[in-house]
Amino acid sequence: MPADVKQQITDALLQLLDKKSLEKITVRELAELCGISRQTFYYHFEDVFDVVDWWSSQGAEQMLRDSMRAQDEREALRIFVDRVTANRGTLRRLLASRWREQMERQLVDVFTTYLRYMLRSAHPHLAMSPSDESAFLLFYASGVFGLLIQREIHTVAEKEILVNQLYWLLSQHPGGHTRRA
Repeated sequence: MPADVKQQITDALLQLLDKKSLEKITVRELAELCGISRQTFYYHFEDVFDVVDWWSSQGAEQMLRDSMRAQDEREALRIFVDRVTANRGTLRRLLASRWREQMERQLVDVFTTYLRYMLRSAHPHLAMSPSDESAFLLFYASGVFGLLIQREIHTVAEKEILVNQLYWLLSQHPGGHTRRA
């Protein structure tokens, strides 16, 4: 039952985010909308941002699980593109809040985890120092995040173009420069 209450509170938050900024949403509003007491809210969450954190963590974990089960890298990237596109409005409203830095960090962490898995799967014997690997992953994860948030996508064809562009960018040789002809 607790997960259901958490989901109910999260759904109420997302509903309110369609009408107002995150800073203007109160615990009292969420509790009233859910038909629960403030005490029940605080049993499950510390504050409003904790609800956002739980929502993004749950979505990120599901996206990672789905992408890890994908048949190939393009399908995995398609999962990322689809999820971000489906939640673009909410993500943009959250990124417009005072918690932008935490949201960006959390989303980049999700992409970093995925890319680390992909890098190690595709290049199990890659000789890269931990520091270089960290820099490489942060660079690419930040770029993927930026493209997914900034790119306006309206059609299936535009989604597929972005998937192909991301695939091309991520499939370049991670240990150095690509060969020149």
